[in-house]
Amino acid sequence: MTPFQLVLIGFGVALVLGVLLYNWWQERKYRQESLRLFHREIEPLDLAQPATAEPERVEPRIQLDAAQVHDYASPGNESWGQPEIGAGQAEAEPGPFVAPREPEPEALAAQPAPAPAFEAAQFEQESPLDPDTEYIARLRFSQPVMAPVVGLIEQVRQIGKPVRAMAQGPDGRWEPVAGPSRASYAALELGLQLADRSGAVTSAQIDAFCRALYNFAAEQGGAVSCPDKYAALELARALDLFCIEVDVLIGLNIVAPDGRPFLVSEVHRCATEAGLTLQPDGSYALKNAAGRTLYSLANQSDEPFQPERVGASTHGITLLFDVPNVADGLMVFDRMAELAQRLARSLGGRLVDDNGKLVSQESLQKIHQRLAEAYASMDARGIPAGGERASRLFV
Repeated sequence: MTPFQLVLIGFGVALVLGVLLYNWWQERKYRQESLRLFHREIEPLDLAQPATAEPERVEPRIQLDAAQVHDYASPGNESWGQPEIGAGQAEAEPGPFVAPREPEPEALAAQPAPAPAFEAAQFEQESPLDPDTEYIARLRFSQPVMAPVVGLIEQVRQIGKPVRAMAQGPDGRWEPVAGPSRASYAALELGLQLADRSGAVTSAQIDAFCRALYNFAAEQGGAVSCPDKYAALELARALDLFCIEVDVLIGLNIVAPDGRPFLVSEVHRCATEAGLTLQPDGSYALKNAAGRTLYSLANQSDEPFQPERVGASTHGITLLFDVPNVADGLMVFDRMAELAQRLARSLGGRLVDDNGKLVSQESLQKIHQRLAEAYASMDARGIPAGGERASRLFV
């Protein structure tokens, strides 16, 4: 290090010390000046002179009659009893003892202010959504608005679980949101299904569902109410386990003897005589008056049935019965079992189960009994086979 650098360092240190010293001197100077300007003589406190007594302050007390206490969390319970406010003042000198009077028992109840029509209507009807099978979130608006609900529904349906949406008009009535609309809504409810055949809803799916609603509310000016996530996850797991227990697909197979396959034209004749119709996917189905499939007949090979093809054949066919999706399932199963036996006789095949074992009348009776137990369990759970809940859960 050169002497010139040492001189510069010393000069810098001296400069810093000088600035610090100057600041200290200025601060001390102004402090003395302020003490001189604002100094006042303080008169000593005369302890001999009694202080002026002030009346003791008594806080007002709010007393509610037990009959006037309402659940303030419940909608519409906005009327409260008029509180009794009593206040007293401390007396300067004790007086003669006077027994206190009993408080007046009556209290006037305040009349509740009338709510706006669209707010009162919100509590008149419950949404048709199902809290036992859906995670229901509500979006409320301060005033009825026309909001782009369809875009929100399309977004949340990408989460991976079925979603239903209901809109409430200013008159309080709920209606399903099926497409674009110019109607004004006071509230929206969206139900994320807790379980289906792909499994129970997950924590990440619920988070994505609520996040989409919060973002929508921030854009449209609404308030979102999402239920407890962990309670919903527990309910979803229990619902999924139950669905697994009763979600059974029964198959009765008719297989051709070795070297003698069934002609598809013969299968077509037997199926149509039994009331089954050919479907676009190449299978046959028996449907009820509402158009719902009771049971179906499929080709065991990958090829669909094409009865118009001359000489087409198959080595086996299968009758399929979707247990939870069929109402009056016991009667329908018995009808399908009867058809399976008739097909085996007409086509010259053997009636076997999925393991290749012959299906006897005793075997069919055992299946009938197990079905009866499954249907009783579904009824007890409030999910009757072929009903609205079952049609949503078993898809």
